[in-house]
This record gives sequence, structure tokens and C-alpha cells, in this order.
Amino acid sequence: PHEETLVGRCSGWGRYFAQRSCDHRGTPSSPGLVATMISDAQLEAKGLREPGEPPSTTCGLCYRVGADDVPRVLANLDFREKGGYTREVVQVQPARPGAPPVRALVYSATCDNPLFSPVMLADPAAAALTIASAHGPSGANRDYLESLAAWLREVGEEDAH
Repeated sequence: PHEETLVGRCSGWGRYFAQRSCDHRGTPSSPGLVATMISDAQLEAKGLREPGEPPSTTCGLCYRVGADDVPRVLANLDFREKGGYTREVVQVQPARPGAPPVRALVYSATCDNPLFSPVMLADPAAAALTIASAHGPSGANRDYLESLAAWLREVGEEDAH
């Protein structure tokens, strides 16, 4: 449940198909890939990004949840994002002109978790092959990618990864 949504951009964070999914878009024997937001600082610390590059920017959808619903929503998200994710609070600039920045909670699959794949981060062709063939309890991995791509087109955003 949510009270409001807004499209916004987060600077200093990129979206990458680099998190293996064994429980949603793949299986333990054939993991899929899901998108995760990773900070530029994390990537630089791991040598996966050059210091001094322009900051990454990720467009996404923010949900404002009513105070009474927060504990239940967080419990559900904590369960769903149990595969190597951590919570991060980030600043988001709404896409609506003149709107002030908001703080948002992001679940990020850090570079240190066991399901993170630097190979998939560095090799989009390998990631594409995985996404094309993986299927898990939540459906085809390809459907997940296509849904994200359709939403990005709908809001007029491009995502190079």
C-alpha cells in the first residue's frame, strides 16, 4: 500500500543487471539476473569504475507509504530482498520541475554479497544470454527486463545498462 508515487532520479548510483536471482527470476541451478542499484563509490572501491567519471544517475519510482503501513511494508520488502541486499537512504530529485528533493529507501545488492556478479556487470553480452534463458518462480527473466525497459520508455528515460 502506498499514498503517493513519484518518478525521480538518484545521482551517484547506477542500475546494473549484476545480482544473481535464485529465488525469483532463476533457480539455484540456473540463476537469473535482476537489476540492483550500486553506488559509484562501491564500484570505485572494488575497481569496477574509474574514479573521476561523471556520476551515474538512475531513474526510478518512489513510493510514499503511510506511517501505519511502514512496519508491514518494510517486513515484506526485507523478506523479498533477502538475497544479499542492504538498505540505503538516498536523495532523489523528482522529475516534476520545481519539486524539492526527497529522501528514499533503496535496497542495494552490494558488491560484497555472494550473489553479486562482477562478470555480468562487465560483460553485457553474458548478462543478456543469462536473462534470455533464465526462468524462476516469479517468471521469465526476459519478462522482468522487458517490463523495466517498457517503463523507462514510458517515462522518457534511457538506461545504458
